Amino acid sequence: MMRLSDILAPWFHYAGVESASSMSLDSRKVTQGCLFIALPGHQVDGRAYIEQAKAQGAVAALVHTDDPDSHGKVENLGSGITPWPVVNFFQLSSQLSAVAAQFYPLTPQKMALIGITGTNGKTSVSQLIAQLTSLLGGKAAVMGTLGNGLWGQLVDSGNTTADAVTVMAQLHDFDVKGADICAMEVSSHGLVQGRVTAVPFDIAVFTNLTRDHLDYHGDMASYASAKKRLFQFPSLKYALLNLDDDTGAQWFEELAATKRKGFSVSPNAKACYYTDKLHFDDAGVQGDFYYHDFGENAVSQHKARLVSPLLGAFNLSNLLAAIAALHLSGVAMADLLAVTPKLVPVAGRMERFSLPQGASLVVDYAHTPDAIEQALKALRIHCHGQLWCVFGCGGDRDKGKRPLMAQAAERFADKLMVTSDNARSEDPSAIIGDVLKGLTQPENALMEVDRVSAVKRVATLAKAGDIVLLAGKGHETYQEIAGQRLDYDERALALTLSQVTL
Repeated sequence: MMRLSDILAPWFHYAGVESASSMSLDSRKVTQGCLFIALPGHQVDGRAYIEQAKAQGAVAALVHTDDPDSHGKVENLGSGITPWPVVNFFQLSSQLSAVAAQFYPLTPQKMALIGITGTNGKTSVSQLIAQLTSLLGGKAAVMGTLGNGLWGQLVDSGNTTADAVTVMAQLHDFDVKGADICAMEVSSHGLVQGRVTAVPFDIAVFTNLTRDHLDYHGDMASYASAKKRLFQFPSLKYALLNLDDDTGAQWFEELAATKRKGFSVSPNAKACYYTDKLHFDDAGVQGDFYYHDFGENAVSQHKARLVSPLLGAFNLSNLLAAIAALHLSGVAMADLLAVTPKLVPVAGRMERFSLPQGASLVVDYAHTPDAIEQALKALRIHCHGQLWCVFGCGGDRDKGKRPLMAQAAERFADKLMVTSDNARSEDPSAIIGDVLKGLTQPENALMEVDRVSAVKRVATLAKAGDIVLLAGKGHETYQEIAGQRLDYDERALALTLSQVTL
C-alpha cells in the first residue's frame, strides 16, 4: 500500500489520506484498493470510465488534463460521508512512467536493466541474454514479443513494449523476486509514447534500422529519431551499437566516447567486440572472437574462440550483442563463452525442422524486406539444393514495403511461394496482388491464399538438400483474417510435416 500523497509528492501536495494497493489504466481490471489512471487514448478515453472504476473498488482516479491551472485540483465524485477523489494531473500521459516508477520503485543498482531496440533482432538478443544468464546460474527476466516474466515463465504481453504502468509494475515484481538482470525489448512506439521514460536503463543495445512501421512514423528519419531516444537516457552507463549497420555506425560517432561501445561480425578498429575467420556449417558457426576488458586504469584486448549452434550471420550479430551486453554488465567473458555452445534457437527465429525426404523447413519471424534478405542470405550458406521462400505481407500496415519484400525474396531465393500473413481487415488476395507487382517475373512464383495449403504444397515439392524459409509468422500462434484471430501455429505445422511421409 502507498499513500496517494506520497505517490504525487514529486509533482504537487495532495492533502488526502487515501492509500492504493495497485494502479490500472483499464477500468475492467480495477480491483479493490486500486488507483485508476484515466487517460485519453487513441480509440478509447479512459476518463469516460471513472464511474465504473469507482464502482469496482478504486480508491481514487488520477486524471489527465491539458489545463495547467487544473494541475493538482481535486473534484469529489458523488455524494456521501466519505468523498471519492478525482485528482487532476497536467499532461499525465507524458508523466505516467515517472508516476508509475514512484509507485513501483526499484532497488538501486540491484537488477541490471538492458534495453534493446532496432528493427530486427530485439527478441533474439533479449532471449539470448536470458538464456546465457540462466546457463550461468543467474536469474533473468525478459520483456518483449515472446512475453514478459522470469526466464522459463513468460506470459504473453500483447505488445512488444507494454504500457507505462505495466512496465514499472513488472520490473518491480522482477526486482522483488531477485532477478539479476532484465532484458527488455524497447519498441519505437514505446519510446515515442513514453512507456519507458522513467526506466533506469543501464545498457542500451542497438541492433539495426531498416524499413518498418512507416504507417506510424511516416518516414525513416522519424523512425530513426524514435529509436535514438533510448540512447539519450541519463541513466545509461553504456550504449552498445551494431557497427555493421549504417545508422549504428553514425550514432557511434555522435555519442559520448565514454559511453559508446561497438560490435561487429568482422574486424573493425572501432569495435570493442568483433569476430574474424568465421566458419559456417550445419552445426552453426565458429571463429575467432576479440573483445576488450575495461579495467580501472586501462583497456586490454583479448582473443578467444567462439562456438555457436545458431544459424546465420545475423544470428551471430545478435549473439555478439547479447554477449557484449552481459560482459558490460559485469559477467566474465570466459564464463559466457563456455556456455555459448549450449544455446538453443529462439522460438520462431531460424528454427529448423527436417523433412523426411531430406529437405528442411526453417521457421523465422522475418517480416521486413531486410529481415527476408538476411534470413535468405544466412540460409544460402547452409543450402545444398534450392532455397525456397514462403512469405506474405500484413494487412492494414505499411503497404510500401510489400514490393520491397517481394524484391528481396526474388533476389535471394531460388523459388517463391506467395501466400497470406495477417491480412487483418484487407482482402488477402489483394495483398498478394500488391506483392506480385514487386516481382520482375511474377509468372515464376507460386501463389496460394491459404497459408497451410501453401506450406504443405512447398514441403511436398522440396527435394533433398533444399531449404524452405517460412517467413513472417515465427512464434505467433494465430492469423488475423477479416478481423478475427484464427489458430495457426507454423512451428507446430512444421513439426507435424517433419514427422510424416509427404
